[in-house]
Amino acid sequence: MEDWRDVPVFGVRIETQHYTVRPSVYGVIEDGHGQIAVVRTPQGFTLPGGGIEEGETTAQAAVREALEECGLAVRVGSWEIRAVQFIYSESERTHFEKWSIFVDATVEAVAGPGTEADHELVWMPPEAASEVLLAESHRWAVRSRPAAAVGRRR
Repeated sequence: MEDWRDVPVFGVRIETQHYTVRPSVYGVIEDGHGQIAVVRTPQGFTLPGGGIEEGETTAQAAVREALEECGLAVRVGSWEIRAVQFIYSESERTHFEKWSIFVDATVEAVAGPGTEADHELVWMPPEAASEVLLAESHRWAVRSRPAAAVGRRR
């Protein structure tokens, strides 16, 4: 596994709590008109993505998550940044140390609605997305993306 010691860290680690490390990937997906794909869940707004499953590459996980959550078939680009986010999941009643990789992705096709009923795809300007996203690391990723890397057709 890569060295995660020098990446930005968001949230606060509570020393008295046990944290589960969760490798995750999130797509910064632009629609070609300057809008960012954001997922509305019962907990709030997030970038499309989530946990990387056993045996899955970062790109495979990003493609799977975009399809499941948004119904988007995407191709992962070359831009990538990493951050650690400490969070508490109310639904799982667990503290997580999320080792998050953020990638750019291009929409290849709209495959239909996502398969997660409580997830809704919302397109919004990057400035608005960076205001409403729950996780500090997600807001940072949207602000950090190079404009030339996101939404570019390959």
